[in-house]
Amino acid sequence: MAQDRMEYWDAMALIAHAHTLVSFRRAIHEALKAIRFGGVYFLAPVVADRRVGRVFWNVGFPREWEAAYREKGRWEDPLPNLSLNRGNAFRWSDAARIATLDERGADYLDRLHQAGMGEGVAVHCTGPYARSGFVGVGLPQDPASLDDAMVRQVQVAAQLCFHRYCELVGAFKEDVPDLSQRELDVIRWIGEGKSNAVIAEILGISKNSVDSYVKRIFAKLDVSDRTAAAVRAVSLGLIAPGKHFREAAHRPRWLT
Repeated sequence: MAQDRMEYWDAMALIAHAHTLVSFRRAIHEALKAIRFGGVYFLAPVVADRRVGRVFWNVGFPREWEAAYREKGRWEDPLPNLSLNRGNAFRWSDAARIATLDERGADYLDRLHQAGMGEGVAVHCTGPYARSGFVGVGLPQDPASLDDAMVRQVQVAAQLCFHRYCELVGAFKEDVPDLSQRELDVIRWIGEGKSNAVIAEILGISKNSVDSYVKRIFAKLDVSDRTAAAVRAVSLGLIAPGKHFREAAHRPRWLT
C-alpha cells in the first residue's frame, strides 16, 4: 500500500507546480494521502468579523457536509476565528481547551464529533497582500496518532496549499484600491476608533481635510461606514491590525 502514496515532499512539489484548478485538486488529493488525511477546506479572507464574505472551497469532505457548511456552518464553525489568535496550528479536539467556546461553536464541534469528523488540524494561513485565510485539514486515517510533529507537518502543507490556492482560484485578483499615504494614515486611525476631529489633531491637518479624505476612502473601498472601511482595508492588506504601527506611523525608519 505504501507504493500508492507519494512521499511528503514530492506531494508538496506537486502542489507548488500546479498550474490549473484541476491539477491543483489532484495535487491536494496526493498531499492528503501523503499526510494520511481525507479532506481539506479553505476559507478566505478570514477576519474577526464573520460578516466579511469568505470564499469557501472543499476537497475531500462529504458533499452533505459541504452543503450544510455553506448554508449555516460557516456562521457556527469556531475554528477559523480561533486560529486568528494563535501562531501555531492546533488540533480540532483541543479547541475547547485553548479557548472558551460559545454555545453555537461548541454545538458545531459536537455535531462534527458525532458524525465521525471531530478530529483534524486548524491552520491560520497568509497569502498575497497579507491576506488572511484558514485551512482545515480533517478526516485523519488514525486520529489517535495525531501528535505535535504531525500537526506541524500539516501546517507546512496547509500554508503551501493556501498560497497556491490564492494564486489559482482568483479570490485575491481583484484590483487593490490605490490609497495615498495620507489616506492610509487616515484609515489606520479610523481602524483605531478615532473620530475625524481626533485624527485631524494627530495628523496636524484640518478636520475638513480629514472629512474629505474619509469620503475618498469610502469611495475607493466601496463602503459606506467606518467599520466596514477598516475591515476592508485590513482584508486587502492595506493596513496592518494591531498597535505596533503607532510608533513608526509618521517617522521614516532612518530617523528612529
